[in-house]
Amino acid sequence: MVEKIKKYRGNITPEEIAEKIINSKGIILTVHTSPDGDALGSVLAFFMMIDEYNRKYIKKVSDFIRVKIVIDDKLPKYIEKFQESVFLEKYEKFPSASEYDLFISLDCANEERYGRTAEIKKICRTSINIDHHVSNTEHADYNYVEDVCSTAELIYKFLSIFKIDLNKKIAEYLYLGIINDTGNFRHDNVTEKTFEICGKLIKAGANNHKIANILFSMSREKADLFGDVYRNMIIDEKYGFIYYYLSNEKMKELNVTKDDTDGIAELLLKIEDMELSLFIRDEEDKMKGSLRCNDKYNVNEIASIFNGGGHIKAAGFKTDLSVEEVINKIYKKL
Repeated sequence: MVEKIKKYRGNITPEEIAEKIINSKGIILTVHTSPDGDALGSVLAFFMMIDEYNRKYIKKVSDFIRVKIVIDDKLPKYIEKFQESVFLEKYEKFPSASEYDLFISLDCANEERYGRTAEIKKICRTSINIDHHVSNTEHADYNYVEDVCSTAELIYKFLSIFKIDLNKKIAEYLYLGIINDTGNFRHDNVTEKTFEICGKLIKAGANNHKIANILFSMSREKADLFGDVYRNMIIDEKYGFIYYYLSNEKMKELNVTKDDTDGIAELLLKIEDMELSLFIRDEEDKMKGSLRCNDKYNVNEIASIFNGGGHIKAAGFKTDLSVEEVINKIYKKL
């Protein structure tokens, strides 16, 4: 088992990050490819915090801290139901980073997860990495990594650091991030602090019922896919290992998108007596794997076989190997 990281590690504190933001010429915010609710909720909440700081403390609009969010991937469909999603810019449409000197990644365990926004990082004078993954490689000039339930929980701290009030919009996006990475409070990364924060978010106006319904809603195509998962999953009773492979052909047959595959690894682990789940699918010229476990295994260690990572109980990877090769390597680790 990999020793769990300390509560905080890195070479910069949240207070020092805020100071660099306040003194920057312009900021680019990014998150990982295949962005989930924690990545999107965190980056939108952070974006709005900086905007609130501008409005509260900077008198001239011309002196506002410039900030843009740039993401190198297609966004999940549900995020369109949130008004502020208009601030999420695609890499292809971003004209230039010449006016920006600070690059901040949120929820990225390693630089490979930036996608092509890594090119923007090269242009910016300074880079900062804010993340909660146990596998974080400390891939920026300054790194703030803390072992909490979500990146959104880390971003919550900046409210007091920036000395701004918690409003309804910021609360909504922080809540989105937290419920995404806690599985709506089902995972064991939930702490007393998590509930304390969420109580404040709901008090500020976050509609927990509405946000959970948006995040966890299911299209008819996704329902058909989940039916196929139950019909074709493979179970190894000896190891409590359950897995499902989704090919490009099957995706076309079921008319499902990448968005529709979200949650399959968790779905598999709900089967009684299962300790380890793997969902693996075709993605362009690679295979993408999502691993989840209960108490018996450490999926961060297993994902590291394929140069992936994440958390002890939730991790992922991409590989050039075939499904059979992936399964064989996992069995050698068990």
